[in-house]
Amino acid sequence: MPGIAVIGAQWGDEGKGKVVDALAHDADRVVRFSGGANAGHTVVVGEETFKLHHLPCGVLHDRPTSVLGAGMVIDPWTFLSELDAFAERRDPGTVRIASEAHLVLPHHKRNDEGGGFVGTTGRGIGPAYSDKARRLGLRAGDLADEDRLRERLERLLAGKPNSTARVGWTDVSVAMEALEEVRARIAPFVGDAGAEVRAALAAGERVLFEGGQGTMLDLGYGTYPYVTSSHPTVGGILTGAGVSHKALDTSIGVVKAFATRVGHGPFPTEIDDPALATRLRGTGSNPWDEYGTTTGRARRVGWLDLAQLRYACEINGFDGLVVTKLDVLSGMDRLKVCVAYDASGAPVWTELPGWGDLHGLGTRAALPSAVTDYLDLIEEVAGVPVTMFSTSPDRADTYGEVRWDRA
Repeated sequence: MPGIAVIGAQWGDEGKGKVVDALAHDADRVVRFSGGANAGHTVVVGEETFKLHHLPCGVLHDRPTSVLGAGMVIDPWTFLSELDAFAERRDPGTVRIASEAHLVLPHHKRNDEGGGFVGTTGRGIGPAYSDKARRLGLRAGDLADEDRLRERLERLLAGKPNSTARVGWTDVSVAMEALEEVRARIAPFVGDAGAEVRAALAAGERVLFEGGQGTMLDLGYGTYPYVTSSHPTVGGILTGAGVSHKALDTSIGVVKAFATRVGHGPFPTEIDDPALATRLRGTGSNPWDEYGTTTGRARRVGWLDLAQLRYACEINGFDGLVVTKLDVLSGMDRLKVCVAYDASGAPVWTELPGWGDLHGLGTRAALPSAVTDYLDLIEEVAGVPVTMFSTSPDRADTYGEVRWDRA
Protein backbone atom coordinates (compact mmCIF):
# COMPACT_ATOMS: atom_id res chain seq x y z
CA MET A 1 0.00 0.00 0.00
CA PRO A 2 1.57 3.32 -1.07
CA GLY A 3 1.45 5.28 2.18
CA ILE A 4 4.13 7.71 3.38
CA ALA A 5 4.33 9.04 6.93
CA VAL A 6 5.99 12.39 7.65
CA ILE A 7 6.81 12.59 11.36
CA GLY A 8 8.50 15.18 13.54
CA ALA A 9 11.74 13.76 14.94
CA GLN A 10 12.27 16.37 17.67
CA TRP A 11 9.90 18.57 19.73
CA GLY A 12 7.84 19.73 16.76
CA ASP A 13 8.35 22.77 14.52
CA GLU A 14 10.89 20.86 12.40
CA GLY A 15 9.44 22.00 9.07
CA LYS A 16 7.05 19.09 8.47
CA GLY A 17 4.59 21.32 6.65
CA LYS A 18 7.23 22.21 4.08
CA VAL A 19 8.11 18.54 3.57
CA VAL A 20 4.46 17.48 3.28
CA ASP A 21 3.93 20.29 0.79
CA ALA A 22 6.87 19.01 -1.27
CA LEU A 23 5.30 15.54 -1.45
CA ALA A 24 1.59 16.40 -1.58
CA HIS A 25 1.46 17.30 -5.27
CA ASP A 26 1.75 13.55 -6.01
CA ALA A 27 -0.63 12.46 -3.23
CA ASP A 28 -4.28 11.46 -3.58
CA ARG A 29 -5.03 12.03 0.10
CA VAL A 30 -3.23 13.93 2.87
CA VAL A 31 -4.27 12.78 6.33
CA ARG A 32 -3.83 14.47 9.71
CA PHE A 33 -4.13 11.89 12.48
CA SER A 34 -3.44 13.58 15.83
CA GLY A 35 -3.61 16.88 17.67
CA GLY A 36 -5.74 19.84 16.76
CA ALA A 37 -5.37 23.57 16.33
CA ASN A 38 -2.24 23.44 18.50
CA ALA A 39 -0.19 21.84 15.74
CA GLY A 40 0.26 24.62 13.19
CA HIS A 41 2.26 24.36 9.97
CA THR A 42 3.77 27.26 8.01
CA VAL A 43 4.30 26.83 4.27
CA VAL A 44 5.80 29.45 1.94
CA VAL A 45 4.61 29.32 -1.67
CA GLY A 46 6.28 32.00 -3.76
CA GLU A 47 5.37 35.33 -2.22
CA GLU A 48 2.56 33.83 -0.11
CA THR A 49 2.79 32.42 3.41
CA PHE A 50 0.15 30.01 4.66
CA LYS A 51 -0.26 29.25 8.36
CA LEU A 52 -2.40 26.14 8.76
CA HIS A 53 -3.79 24.82 12.04
CA HIS A 54 -6.49 22.22 11.42
CA LEU A 55 -6.17 21.90 7.67
CA PRO A 56 -3.63 19.44 6.25
CA CYS A 57 -1.08 20.85 3.82
CA GLY A 58 -2.86 19.01 1.02
CA VAL A 59 -5.16 22.03 0.68
CA LEU A 60 -2.28 23.82 -1.05
CA HIS A 61 -2.51 21.42 -4.00
CA ASP A 62 -5.32 20.64 -6.45
CA ARG A 63 -5.01 16.87 -6.43
CA PRO A 64 -5.36 15.47 -2.89
CA THR A 65 -8.36 15.10 -0.62
CA SER A 66 -7.53 16.53 2.81
CA VAL A 67 -8.56 14.35 5.75
CA LEU A 68 -8.90 15.25 9.43
CA GLY A 69 -8.65 11.85 11.06
CA ALA A 70 -10.31 10.20 14.04
CA GLY A 71 -7.30 10.82 16.28
CA MET A 72 -7.71 14.59 16.07
CA VAL A 73 -9.64 16.94 18.35
CA ILE A 74 -11.30 19.62 16.26
CA ASP A 75 -12.52 23.03 17.35
CA PRO A 76 -15.48 23.41 14.96
CA TRP A 77 -15.59 27.20 15.19
CA THR A 78 -11.85 27.53 14.54
CA PHE A 79 -11.99 24.97 11.74
CA LEU A 80 -14.73 26.86 9.91
CA SER A 81 -12.97 30.19 10.42
CA GLU A 82 -9.72 28.76 9.06
CA LEU A 83 -11.50 27.16 6.10
CA ASP A 84 -13.28 30.43 5.26
CA ALA A 85 -10.06 32.43 5.44
CA PHE A 86 -8.23 29.92 3.27
CA ALA A 87 -11.05 29.82 0.71
CA GLU A 88 -10.66 33.58 0.21
CA ARG A 89 -7.15 32.91 -1.12
CA ARG A 90 -7.60 29.62 -2.99
CA ASP A 91 -9.87 26.60 -3.36
CA PRO A 92 -9.19 24.10 -0.52
CA GLY A 93 -10.51 21.20 -2.61
CA THR A 94 -12.22 18.28 -0.91
CA VAL A 95 -11.96 18.23 2.90
CA ARG A 96 -13.18 15.30 5.00
CA ILE A 97 -13.58 14.97 8.78
CA ALA A 98 -13.74 11.58 10.47
CA SER A 99 -17.01 11.12 12.32
CA GLU A 100 -15.02 9.70 15.28
CA ALA A 101 -12.89 12.85 15.71
CA HIS A 102 -13.65 14.55 19.01
CA LEU A 103 -14.64 18.20 19.34
CA VAL A 104 -12.96 20.97 21.29
CA LEU A 105 -15.76 22.83 23.07
CA PRO A 106 -15.86 26.21 24.85
CA HIS A 107 -15.33 24.75 28.31
CA HIS A 108 -12.20 22.95 27.11
CA LYS A 109 -10.60 26.22 26.06
CA ARG A 110 -11.67 27.94 29.26
CA ASN A 111 -10.09 25.17 31.32
CA ASP A 112 -6.87 25.44 29.29
CA GLU A 113 -6.33 29.16 29.78
CA GLY A 114 -2.75 29.98 30.73
CA GLY A 115 -1.31 26.73 29.41
CA GLY A 116 -0.72 25.17 32.84
CA PHE A 117 2.63 23.85 34.08
CA VAL A 118 3.39 22.29 30.69
CA GLY A 119 3.07 25.57 28.80
CA THR A 120 0.49 24.38 26.26
CA THR A 121 -1.00 26.52 23.51
CA GLY A 122 -4.15 27.07 25.55
CA ARG A 123 -6.36 25.84 22.70
CA GLY A 124 -8.30 23.31 24.80
CA ILE A 125 -6.54 20.29 23.32
CA GLY A 126 -5.62 18.52 26.56
CA PRO A 127 -9.03 18.99 28.20
CA ALA A 128 -10.73 17.68 25.04
CA TYR A 129 -8.60 14.54 25.04
CA SER A 130 -9.26 14.19 28.76
CA ASP A 131 -13.02 14.24 28.17
CA LYS A 132 -12.53 11.70 25.38
CA ALA A 133 -10.86 9.32 27.84
CA ARG A 134 -13.59 9.95 30.44
CA ARG A 135 -16.33 9.10 27.88
CA LEU A 136 -17.73 12.63 28.17
CA GLY A 137 -16.66 13.90 24.76
CA LEU A 138 -18.64 14.91 21.72
CA ARG A 139 -17.62 13.55 18.34
CA ALA A 140 -18.02 15.15 14.95
CA GLY A 141 -20.52 12.48 13.93
CA ASP A 142 -22.74 13.32 16.90
CA LEU A 143 -23.60 16.68 15.34
CA ALA A 144 -25.64 15.04 12.58
CA ASP A 145 -27.94 13.07 14.90
CA GLU A 146 -30.07 15.35 17.05
CA ASP A 147 -31.24 12.65 19.47
CA ARG A 148 -27.72 11.30 19.98
CA LEU A 149 -26.30 14.80 20.36
CA ARG A 150 -28.87 15.62 23.03
CA GLU A 151 -28.03 12.40 24.88
CA ARG A 152 -24.30 13.09 24.74
CA LEU A 153 -24.80 16.67 25.94
CA GLU A 154 -26.90 15.49 28.88
CA ARG A 155 -24.07 13.17 29.91
CA LEU A 156 -21.49 15.93 29.47
CA LEU A 157 -23.41 18.52 31.48
CA ALA A 158 -24.09 16.01 34.26
CA GLY A 159 -20.46 14.93 34.35
CA LYS A 160 -18.93 18.43 34.29
CA PRO A 161 -21.58 20.85 35.55
CA ASN A 162 -19.15 23.44 36.88
CA SER A 163 -16.97 23.59 33.77
CA THR A 164 -19.86 23.81 31.35
CA ALA A 165 -21.70 26.39 33.47
CA ARG A 166 -18.64 28.66 33.31
CA VAL A 167 -19.23 29.08 29.56
CA GLY A 168 -22.99 29.45 29.89
CA TRP A 169 -23.95 25.88 29.03
CA THR A 170 -26.41 25.56 31.91
CA ASP A 171 -28.76 23.10 30.22
CA VAL A 172 -29.02 21.02 27.08
CA SER A 173 -31.17 23.50 25.18
CA VAL A 174 -28.55 26.25 25.61
CA ALA A 175 -25.78 23.90 24.45
CA MET A 176 -27.84 22.76 21.46
CA GLU A 177 -28.42 26.37 20.45
CA ALA A 178 -24.69 27.16 20.76
CA LEU A 179 -23.90 24.29 18.42
CA GLU A 180 -26.64 24.97 15.88
CA GLU A 181 -24.60 26.99 13.40
CA VAL A 182 -21.58 24.67 13.33
CA ARG A 183 -23.84 21.62 13.07
CA ALA A 184 -25.25 22.84 9.79
CA ARG A 185 -21.96 23.96 8.30
CA ILE A 186 -19.78 21.01 9.29
CA ALA A 187 -22.22 18.26 8.33
CA PRO A 188 -21.11 18.08 4.65
CA PHE A 189 -17.51 17.42 5.69
CA VAL A 190 -18.16 14.59 8.17
CA GLY A 191 -18.23 10.92 7.28
CA ASP A 192 -16.47 7.58 7.60
CA ALA A 193 -13.10 9.02 6.62
CA GLY A 194 -11.23 5.99 7.92
CA ALA A 195 -13.09 3.65 5.57
CA GLU A 196 -12.43 6.07 2.70
CA VAL A 197 -8.69 6.11 3.42
CA ARG A 198 -8.56 2.31 3.69
CA ALA A 199 -10.40 1.97 0.39
CA ALA A 200 -8.05 4.46 -1.24
CA LEU A 201 -5.01 2.49 -0.08
CA ALA A 202 -6.54 -0.79 -1.27
CA ALA A 203 -7.10 0.81 -4.68
CA GLY A 204 -3.45 1.84 -4.89
CA GLU A 205 -3.98 5.54 -4.24
CA ARG A 206 -1.13 7.52 -2.68
CA VAL A 207 -1.81 8.53 0.90
CA LEU A 208 0.40 10.96 2.80
CA PHE A 209 0.11 10.90 6.61
CA GLU A 210 0.93 14.36 7.94
CA GLY A 211 2.33 14.39 11.46
CA GLY A 212 1.89 17.32 13.82
CA GLN A 213 4.23 18.23 16.69
CA GLY A 214 7.07 15.76 17.28
CA THR A 215 8.29 12.52 18.79
CA MET A 216 9.50 14.05 22.05
CA LEU A 217 5.99 15.41 22.69
CA ASP A 218 4.34 11.98 22.37
CA LEU A 219 2.13 11.21 25.36
CA GLY A 220 3.73 7.81 25.84
CA TYR A 221 7.30 8.24 24.59
CA GLY A 222 8.08 11.93 24.96
CA THR A 223 9.52 13.90 27.89
CA TYR A 224 6.54 13.17 30.15
CA PRO A 225 4.81 15.06 31.72
CA TYR A 226 5.93 17.88 29.42
CA VAL A 227 4.20 16.38 26.42
CA THR A 228 1.09 16.76 24.30
CA SER A 229 -2.11 14.76 24.81
CA SER A 230 -1.90 12.52 21.75
CA HIS A 231 0.53 10.36 19.80
CA PRO A 232 2.36 12.25 17.02
CA THR A 233 4.63 9.25 16.41
CA VAL A 234 4.18 6.61 13.68
CA GLY A 235 2.16 4.49 16.10
CA GLY A 236 -0.46 7.22 16.30
CA ILE A 237 -1.28 6.79 12.62
CA LEU A 238 -2.88 3.38 13.14
CA THR A 239 -5.48 4.54 15.63
CA GLY A 240 -5.59 8.17 14.51
CA ALA A 241 -6.26 7.44 10.82
CA GLY A 242 -7.96 4.06 11.17
CA VAL A 243 -5.48 2.04 9.12
CA SER A 244 -3.28 -0.99 9.72
CA HIS A 245 0.50 -1.14 9.76
CA LYS A 246 0.33 -2.38 6.17
CA ALA A 247 -0.69 1.13 5.10
CA LEU A 248 2.83 2.44 5.66
CA ASP A 249 5.35 1.87 2.91
CA THR A 250 7.76 4.59 4.04
CA SER A 251 8.28 6.54 7.25
CA ILE A 252 10.16 9.84 7.02
CA GLY A 253 11.52 11.76 10.01
CA VAL A 254 11.89 15.52 9.76
CA VAL A 255 14.73 17.02 11.80
CA LYS A 256 15.87 20.62 12.07
CA ALA A 257 19.60 21.28 11.64
CA PHE A 258 19.54 22.54 15.22
CA ALA A 259 16.86 22.09 17.88
CA THR A 260 13.96 24.06 19.33
CA ARG A 261 11.32 23.52 21.93
CA VAL A 262 8.15 25.39 22.90
CA GLY A 263 6.87 25.39 26.47
CA HIS A 264 8.40 23.87 29.57
CA GLY A 265 10.32 20.64 30.07
CA PRO A 266 13.82 19.23 29.67
CA PHE A 267 15.93 20.50 26.78
CA PRO A 268 19.53 19.30 27.40
CA THR A 269 21.19 21.10 24.46
CA GLU A 270 19.47 24.45 25.06
CA ILE A 271 21.67 27.48 24.32
CA ASP A 272 21.90 29.89 27.26
CA ASP A 273 23.73 32.64 25.37
CA PRO A 274 20.94 35.16 24.53
CA ALA A 275 22.76 36.61 21.52
CA LEU A 276 23.45 33.20 20.01
CA ALA A 277 19.90 32.06 20.71
CA THR A 278 18.54 35.13 18.92
CA ARG A 279 20.92 34.48 16.05
CA LEU A 280 19.37 31.04 15.52
CA ARG A 281 15.81 31.99 16.45
CA GLY A 282 15.57 35.09 14.29
CA THR A 283 13.58 38.16 15.17
CA GLY A 284 10.21 37.16 13.76
CA SER A 285 10.73 39.19 10.59
CA ASN A 286 10.19 36.24 8.23
CA PRO A 287 8.16 32.99 8.28
CA TRP A 288 11.29 30.86 8.78
CA ASP A 289 11.96 32.43 12.22
CA GLU A 290 11.40 30.42 15.39
CA TYR A 291 8.08 31.72 16.65
CA GLY A 292 5.05 29.49 17.15
CA THR A 293 2.63 29.24 14.22
CA THR A 294 -0.29 29.00 16.61
CA THR A 295 0.79 31.16 19.57
CA GLY A 296 3.53 33.43 18.24
CA ARG A 297 5.70 32.51 21.24
CA ALA A 298 9.47 32.59 20.86
CA ARG A 299 10.83 29.05 20.80
CA ARG A 300 13.65 27.87 23.01
CA VAL A 301 16.74 27.17 20.91
CA GLY A 302 19.50 24.56 21.22
CA TRP A 303 22.16 22.63 19.35
CA LEU A 304 21.32 19.47 17.43
CA ASP A 305 20.91 16.46 19.74
CA LEU A 306 21.82 13.29 17.87
CA ALA A 307 21.28 11.01 20.88
CA GLN A 308 17.69 12.24 20.98
CA LEU A 309 17.39 11.82 17.21
CA ARG A 310 18.62 8.23 17.39
CA TYR A 311 15.89 7.52 19.95
CA ALA A 312 13.26 9.05 17.63
CA CYS A 313 14.52 6.89 14.78
CA GLU A 314 14.17 3.77 16.92
CA ILE A 315 10.65 4.66 18.07
CA ASN A 316 9.37 5.45 14.59
CA GLY A 317 11.44 3.13 12.41
CA PHE A 318 12.34 5.92 10.01
CA ASP A 319 13.40 4.89 6.53
CA GLY A 320 14.89 8.30 5.83
CA LEU A 321 15.47 11.74 7.32
CA VAL A 322 14.78 15.20 5.96
CA VAL A 323 17.10 17.87 7.40
CA THR A 324 15.63 21.38 7.32
CA LYS A 325 16.99 24.86 8.01
CA LEU A 326 20.60 24.17 7.07
CA ASP A 327 20.68 27.77 5.80
CA VAL A 328 20.03 29.14 9.30
CA LEU A 329 23.46 27.85 10.34
CA SER A 330 25.16 29.56 7.37
CA GLY A 331 27.81 32.08 8.40
CA MET A 332 28.62 30.50 11.77
CA ASP A 333 32.28 29.68 12.44
CA ARG A 334 31.79 26.63 14.63
CA LEU A 335 28.84 24.34 15.36
CA LYS A 336 28.26 22.10 18.38
CA VAL A 337 26.43 18.77 18.19
CA CYS A 338 25.48 16.45 21.04
CA VAL A 339 26.45 12.90 20.06
CA ALA A 340 25.79 11.09 23.37
CA TYR A 341 25.30 11.55 27.13
CA ASP A 342 27.79 10.69 29.85
CA ALA A 343 27.01 8.74 33.03
CA SER A 344 25.77 11.90 34.78
CA GLY A 345 23.38 12.73 31.93
CA ALA A 346 25.43 15.63 30.56
CA PRO A 347 25.73 16.02 26.79
CA VAL A 348 28.86 14.79 25.08
CA TRP A 349 29.74 17.35 22.42
CA THR A 350 31.57 17.35 19.15
CA GLU A 351 32.40 20.50 17.19
CA LEU A 352 32.31 20.98 13.46
CA PRO A 353 33.20 23.89 11.18
CA GLY A 354 30.44 26.11 9.84
CA TRP A 355 29.65 26.95 6.23
CA GLY A 356 28.68 29.82 3.98
CA ASP A 357 25.74 30.61 1.71
CA LEU A 358 23.77 27.61 0.41
CA HIS A 359 21.56 29.46 -2.04
CA GLY A 360 20.92 27.50 -5.22
CA LEU A 361 22.85 24.38 -4.14
CA GLY A 362 20.31 21.74 -5.03
CA THR A 363 22.25 18.49 -4.75
CA ARG A 364 24.20 16.90 -1.95
CA ALA A 365 27.28 16.76 -4.16
CA ALA A 366 27.09 20.54 -4.65
CA LEU A 367 27.05 21.30 -0.92
CA PRO A 368 30.19 22.53 0.86
CA SER A 369 32.19 19.77 2.51
CA ALA A 370 31.32 21.17 5.94
CA VAL A 371 27.62 20.56 5.22
CA THR A 372 28.15 17.06 3.89
CA ASP A 373 30.27 16.26 6.97
CA TYR A 374 27.36 17.49 9.11
CA LEU A 375 24.90 15.27 7.23
CA ASP A 376 27.33 12.34 7.40
CA LEU A 377 27.51 12.70 11.19
CA ILE A 378 23.72 12.73 11.43
CA GLU A 379 23.52 9.52 9.42
CA GLU A 380 26.31 7.85 11.39
CA VAL A 381 24.83 8.48 14.83
CA ALA A 382 21.13 8.18 13.93
CA GLY A 383 21.65 5.12 11.73
CA VAL A 384 19.23 6.43 9.08
CA PRO A 385 20.09 8.01 5.70
CA VAL A 386 19.37 11.66 4.93
CA THR A 387 17.16 11.50 1.83
CA MET A 388 16.15 15.17 1.56
CA PHE A 389 17.36 18.56 2.79
CA SER A 390 16.04 22.10 2.80
CA THR A 391 17.95 25.38 2.46
CA SER A 392 15.27 28.10 2.67
CA PRO A 393 11.60 28.62 3.55
CA ASP A 394 10.66 28.59 -0.12
CA ARG A 395 8.84 25.58 -1.56
CA ALA A 396 11.45 25.26 -4.34
CA ASP A 397 14.40 24.87 -1.97
CA THR A 398 13.67 21.31 -0.83
CA TYR A 399 16.03 18.82 -2.47
CA GLY A 400 16.29 15.06 -2.66
CA GLU A 401 13.69 12.37 -3.21
CA VAL A 402 11.20 10.27 -1.31
CA ARG A 403 9.77 7.54 -3.52
CA TRP A 404 6.13 6.54 -3.17
CA ASP A 405 6.86 2.93 -4.02
CA ARG A 406 10.20 1.54 -2.90
CA ALA A 407 9.64 -1.81 -4.60
